[in-house]
Amino acid sequence: MSKYFKISGYYKDDKSEFADYIVKEFDDEDVNDEHIFYYGLSESDIQYSIDTNGDDILEFVVTSYSPFYFI
Repeated sequence: MSKYFKISGYYKDDKSEFADYIVKEFDDEDVNDEHIFYYGLSESDIQYSIDTNGDDILEFVVTSYSPFYFI
């Protein structure tokens, strides 16, 4: 089962900030949920983005995150 996270950060191109975007660890289910900002972002990917200030292939930089649980 995939984990979900709530992330905050900013876009690399224009530095515009975002908050409370929901990302999903895997794109392993046949679900296309309009509430999910990004699929395929594991906790280690999130931590790497934070640690490297976005020195990765993402179009955005994650500055903080927390686990998220759908109720």
